[in-house]
Amino acid sequence: MLKKLMLWVMLLAVAAGMAQAEAPLLVDRINTPQQDADFAFAPDAPLLEMYFAPVFDADAALLRCGGETIMIDCGSKVMTKRTIGILKQLGVTEIDAIINTHPHYDHLQGLEQIAQVVKVKELRMCFPATETEQAQLTLDFCEQNGIPVTWYEDGTRWDIGGATIDVWLKGDEDWKLNDRSAVMRVQFGQRTALFMADAEFSLQKRLEEGIPVELLDVDVVKYPHHGITVMDSGLLAKMTPAFAVITNQDYERMRNTKARLRENKIPFAFTLKGPVAVCTDGTTWLAERLPIDPTTIN
Repeated sequence: MLKKLMLWVMLLAVAAGMAQAEAPLLVDRINTPQQDADFAFAPDAPLLEMYFAPVFDADAALLRCGGETIMIDCGSKVMTKRTIGILKQLGVTEIDAIINTHPHYDHLQGLEQIAQVVKVKELRMCFPATETEQAQLTLDFCEQNGIPVTWYEDGTRWDIGGATIDVWLKGDEDWKLNDRSAVMRVQFGQRTALFMADAEFSLQKRLEEGIPVELLDVDVVKYPHHGITVMDSGLLAKMTPAFAVITNQDYERMRNTKARLRENKIPFAFTLKGPVAVCTDGTTWLAERLPIDPTTIN
């Protein structure tokens, strides 16, 4: 388990207004304000930074690497204030591309509001306008506002400032839309992450059976379907992630999801408690919970 020996994960619970810190989430090494608080990447180290907005029942993740900035999904309209809040907090003024995994409103609807605050250079889609009403509305908005739209497919690869993103579109045409979501594997140096969109049981089984184990073995996973669908145990065993991010709130409906992760000794964080930042220099992962701006959560 060389990967695990090389992996450090830090989770700082410093969200504003919290009465006390969350319990430490141990992986191989835990960094807290009292322990190794002075750890930092080398000032000139190239980094892949992934930020998960403080949303629930929606997906919105910002990735930055080598001077390029993208988003994987952009949330729902009701969550847009929270998504825009993290963009402002990070000083983002333009996004090179928003990549939509599937055109459900909770993954696409936020684009219109985001584009009014920052410059969106491109929208990348993998489903046609006829797929959902939200797809048509968003494509109409892009046309009216001069935002270029490009389509991608299974096997597409993007280079993002030194990181690579590989696309898996493995669902059958007659499957429901969640199970036709685009799954994306991100790699930077030796470190990997998997964005599982809203993959439910059929797609999870397809990945387990059809993707080589060496590609499934990742460090960080964006948990599928906001934690609503419990992850297949066989797939999770092949992935052996060291950390999971759940784009939701920690409530009773999540008990089975949490139980599955704990059975596999995988620490996790819910986004609603505050933005989750997961960064790597290609060797080491650091995860922290950023302070939440109270003006962005109403």
